[in-house]
Amino acid sequence: MKLVGVVLGSVLVVVLAGAAEAAPARNNCGCYKDGSTCFCDKKAKCGCPGDCEPKGCEEQRDKELQKEIDAETKKAAASSHKKTGDDQNPKDEERATSKASPAGGHKMSAAQSKQLGKLLDLYLSDHPDARGKSIEDVRGDVSGR
Repeated sequence: MKLVGVVLGSVLVVVLAGAAEAAPARNNCGCYKDGSTCFCDKKAKCGCPGDCEPKGCEEQRDKELQKEIDAETKKAAASSHKKTGDDQNPKDEERATSKASPAGGHKMSAAQSKQLGKLLDLYLSDHPDARGKSIEDVRGDVSGR
């Protein structure tokens, strides 16, 4: 009788171990891939760019990046407005900057260049496929044109 209990117990352990191995491994977001299809738990969270993530994470990151870009642009416009001491409206300055020709015209300050570099690095870290694109293509992607 004891032998039957030992055999039954060992079979149960083997079956449970096999079931645990059959469950797919989830990433930090709570998702796993089955072939090319991504499956996520109900409580899955964003945070695995380039990996299997819940729907909407990429769009959420794009919106946050656009908000950061807008905030940095406003800061740069405000700081350049304070430095020049002009009574010009920052929106008028922004329009004048956007109309300036790329070959000449408006020169960026060192602080603006540094901010632009940080923003580009942030964008490229979230969009590694954009590294081969021209700046005009990336600008079109960011502005939604």
